[in-house]
Amino acid sequence: MTTESVSRYRRTCRRVGLDRNPMRRKEDRVQTLVAVALALVFLIILPVLIMSVGTRVYRTESAAVQAETAQLRQIEATVTATGKAPLYAPIMPATVQWKDADGTLHTDDYQSPTVVEPGATVTLWLNGAGRIVEPPSQSKALSKALLLTTGAVFGATVLLAGCYVGLRHTLDQRRLRMWEMEWATADLRWGSHS
Repeated sequence: MTTESVSRYRRTCRRVGLDRNPMRRKEDRVQTLVAVALALVFLIILPVLIMSVGTRVYRTESAAVQAETAQLRQIEATVTATGKAPLYAPIMPATVQWKDADGTLHTDDYQSPTVVEPGATVTLWLNGAGRIVEPPSQSKALSKALLLTTGAVFGATVLLAGCYVGLRHTLDQRRLRMWEMEWATADLRWGSHS
């Protein structure tokens, strides 16, 4: 190791409180060790939270979407009429028609997320009662997994930071009491010599 790297190592140890400075109190060393331990716990917990919470939520939500999709059926319908799209919403009211497998003709209102013209074909999803429903969300599982994983990571961060702040506050109070006792002792020892 070069002299420069040794100096850098010593400076780093001094800055984080891992040197043998006689002015450092036991409380200072405890605070440093707890901070390092909490940082290591966070770095260990972070991947575990991401993998366990994220994977579990994603699998559960994917299974729910698949179960919902299994109860729906997809059809092709023809737009027979369109209404005027409101300025405030990205939908276009339309009337659509489709035939069942037995040849029964159905007509229903549909809110198209895109601009459609009469005669156009649109893909619809029907529930068990034959009513038009929203298509199953392909991104729901991923977005819910991301949201809950972010919440778990945020919660772990707040918990560990709260532990550190609480410990630091307790140690600061103790250091302050010790500081006052040392000043009182120094005042008694050195006192005013008139």
